[in-house]
Amino acid sequence: MKLFKKREHKDKESVVKGNSFGASGFTLGVLSILFSGFYGVVFSIVGLVLCFIQQRNKPTKLGKAGLILNGIGLVFSLLWIFYLAPILADYINSALSTA
Repeated sequence: MKLFKKREHKDKESVVKGNSFGASGFTLGVLSILFSGFYGVVFSIVGLVLCFIQQRNKPTKLGKAGLILNGIGLVFSLLWIFYLAPILADYINSALSTA
């Protein structure tokens, strides 16, 4: 006679299965916007790859939002590297040379 029934652990994978690439890509998209420059380019390229994999296997809203964020982060990071950073460097050099 058993007093306690042995509980069977059921995996709850049916609800959240297959969304990890989208969530990772979304997170990298946010980081690519926050860390503009070289790190932003790296984060956004990796995030774009992860979101493309997510959208190909199982399209989700998080994967789509990650694609958008990574695209914005890539454009903003490239704009920072090639346009804004040289202007800022010239401004700092001119300010230091006059002091």
